[in-house]
Amino acid sequence: MIYPIVLAGATDADIANSADMTPLHFEEAAGVDSRFQTLLSALTVAEFHTPTVLTSSAFAEVTERQMAALNIPGRLLLEPGATKSAAGTVAALHSLGGSADTLVLILPADQDFDYEGQLQEAVAKGVRAAQQGDVVMLGVQTDRACRSRGYIECARSLAADEATPVSKFLDQRSPAFDGWREQPAAKLWSTGIYLARLDTLLAAYKKRAARILMPSKTAVTRGRLTERGLTLDAESYRRARGSSFESAILSQHDRLSVVELDTGWDEAAAWQVEPEVASDAEWNAWLKGSVSGEADWCKTLPHSRRVSADRPAGTACHSSRESDAATLAIWYADQLLEGGTCGPNQTTAESTAESWGRSEILERGAHYIVKNLTVIPGQSLPLPAATLGTHWRVVEGSAMISSQERVQMVWRDQSLTSGGEIQQIDNIGIRPLQLIEVAPARSIRMAKRRVLSGVA
Repeated sequence: MIYPIVLAGATDADIANSADMTPLHFEEAAGVDSRFQTLLSALTVAEFHTPTVLTSSAFAEVTERQMAALNIPGRLLLEPGATKSAAGTVAALHSLGGSADTLVLILPADQDFDYEGQLQEAVAKGVRAAQQGDVVMLGVQTDRACRSRGYIECARSLAADEATPVSKFLDQRSPAFDGWREQPAAKLWSTGIYLARLDTLLAAYKKRAARILMPSKTAVTRGRLTERGLTLDAESYRRARGSSFESAILSQHDRLSVVELDTGWDEAAAWQVEPEVASDAEWNAWLKGSVSGEADWCKTLPHSRRVSADRPAGTACHSSRESDAATLAIWYADQLLEGGTCGPNQTTAESTAESWGRSEILERGAHYIVKNLTVIPGQSLPLPAATLGTHWRVVEGSAMISSQERVQMVWRDQSLTSGGEIQQIDNIGIRPLQLIEVAPARSIRMAKRRVLSGVA
């Protein structure tokens, strides 16, 4: 059986404002579970023991209430102030009272999953490595563009059914973190979910973080047991450093392995990636102000979510009136991913090196132009003054799309069509952003792009 430790602590700011608001993982709405509750639901299976929840005394009531709403039992371990993930984790380990070979699963309360059983599947792949003495990390693809809780470089290609050895782990606070721009075949972000034996973790604390180990152990021993749980002794806990678990233990540990967990990030799911189905009246309003000759062209199919028939292999590429922007972009993106070429310019493609990356014209039509754009990390794609009807498809990487009213994320294999409002596209990932751009032909205005500054 695996013993879960859920990290649901709070910052000083959270505690100061506890009368008016709660930390993000406790936020809830009518009919919608909080992230904390979603995580607890994933632990209600036979493989997992009753969870130990580390949280702040200031939020003990909301923690109890949300657990009771799901009828999920658990043990509360209450920090006297702001969270200290390294100190809190080792305090939770001492409070378990398990045997040396007990398997422990450490999870942040804000984690999310794509489907029921996904956590079980990932953990099952890492059990063997954890039993053999590794700290097994659950990681996600780097093109999620979220630094999360550290950066993992694998020693070899990822294994499908077991944990893969880790050659290097960088905590996000490491000075070397921002210098990592090249993208090897197997790099992942850490999700903050870790599986290991109890004795493996305690030995790591003793060797790497003794100044955290002893005060935290004493805080448990001198803690006050109440109806709500065990409140850690404030004076003892105060002496424990406020380091993260990643910086105190993982960044120095020499036996790490990883299992890939392609989780559902709420931050990504919340963005509207493609326009929803629109009525003719809404379309006419959306197209108002378009340049003459562009309005008919940019009434493209993504907005009605219709899919054109697949092209038989070996047929000619496209005609401007038979293809819509989305189908055109997807077709070219698939070609690039498969290493193929297509289009009248396939042998004489116009490729230009830019300060922000590279631009390659793949096809010119009477009413459209198709480009393969590569934006290097930390740079912005210069946009023309008008983007009405332009369609982008992300082939690799992750993009942040900015307009006057909103910012949204677009990931690999996702698309969006501009209503003319998009002002900037940034590569916020750590590897090149590759886009297929299908835009209405605007003659000279398509060639003259306005250069934007890079982003950090």
